[in-house]
Amino acid sequence: MGTIDKLRLKADTVSAKDRKIYNLKLRILKTIFEHRTLSVSDIASRVHLSLPTLNNMLTELLNEGLIEHREKGESLGGRKPNLYQLCDGVFTILCLEIERFAVRLVALDNNNELVYEAKSYSLSLSKEASDVSELVAIITRFVEEHHVDWNMISGIGVLMPGLVDSARGQNQTFFVAPGFNLQAHLESLFNKQVFLLNDVKAAALSELNFGAARGLKNVLIIQMDWGIGLGILINGEVYMGHEGFSGEVGHMVFVEDGQLCYCGKRGCLETVASGVALVNRAREDIHQQMPTLLSERYHVETLLPQDIIEAAHAGDQYAIDLIYNLGKNLGKAMSYLIQLFNPELIVMSGKFADAGSLITLPIQQGIQTYAMNALKNSCRLEVSTLGANGSIKGIVLYSINRYFDTLF
Repeated sequence: MGTIDKLRLKADTVSAKDRKIYNLKLRILKTIFEHRTLSVSDIASRVHLSLPTLNNMLTELLNEGLIEHREKGESLGGRKPNLYQLCDGVFTILCLEIERFAVRLVALDNNNELVYEAKSYSLSLSKEASDVSELVAIITRFVEEHHVDWNMISGIGVLMPGLVDSARGQNQTFFVAPGFNLQAHLESLFNKQVFLLNDVKAAALSELNFGAARGLKNVLIIQMDWGIGLGILINGEVYMGHEGFSGEVGHMVFVEDGQLCYCGKRGCLETVASGVALVNRAREDIHQQMPTLLSERYHVETLLPQDIIEAAHAGDQYAIDLIYNLGKNLGKAMSYLIQLFNPELIVMSGKFADAGSLITLPIQQGIQTYAMNALKNSCRLEVSTLGANGSIKGIVLYSINRYFDTLF
């Protein structure tokens, strides 16, 4: 049983008097986690406890291995205050990063420390709920291959594309069937709480708390992998929308009478600015004998967006041109978003962040061409620096916050 689960179990089984004490401890842990590090006075003001009572509880939490001293905080006169944070491993979240054609599993703790190494598995994301059995088999395989101590897992965090209703635990785009609930299904199979979130919302949470958007108020996150999505930060918070479906920019019609998109419409932005669009165009051109490193280094039928990015970095002019044209389309789309949201920053996230200036330069050209001066001049474009576990950190944060929400 995970460290936090032991405390939670005690709160459910002891007397009413002791239950109050355990619930106060859980509130203290929740408060510290929300702010990463806090001093005693800051904790006291937030949980409304006297300093003597709080100090006693902090001592118990220290002895129980749930919190630890960090470096001392800034002094306002006198001694620097001790800062407290949660110990490593208080929570461990098994994370599923589901993409269109693969799923990546990894486990991180509450301090974003790696618990179980990441591994990717092939998975064709399906609209049919019956195909969730393949995902279940992959989870089971990962647990067996990594010898996961299931008792130490606090919950399962799932980030995936599509119209994700986090409140109800459903995805209205993938794994769909009347009466089927993805979250409830996984919970029943694995006997763990499951937390479901759209992949771009997870990326936005990561950038807000750990990345380029930290300390900023109005930011857009462009998540670009096989598809493309938009994370929206307004007044320092992730904007979810009425049903949680905000940011579906990839399915805004961008080209009149354009190519058919998998969503059923024609001319969606994803048909000209996405990993799918990039790979499809490359395959067509390679079949037409286009001279490129791609045909020498990679198998055309299993070509990936990152293969094209690697070829471009290796100097392949065809791959460079592909990314450039995609970037121009994306820059034009971003100019619309700049005029709608007036952001101070746009962050490029996802696999295409690895393209660096190969994609940011044509994006900036598109923005310069189509956006109004007053809006574009006050907006910066940056590439995410959070790396492979960037969005994973967002689902860990979301999962732990939701875990605490179920307690109070």
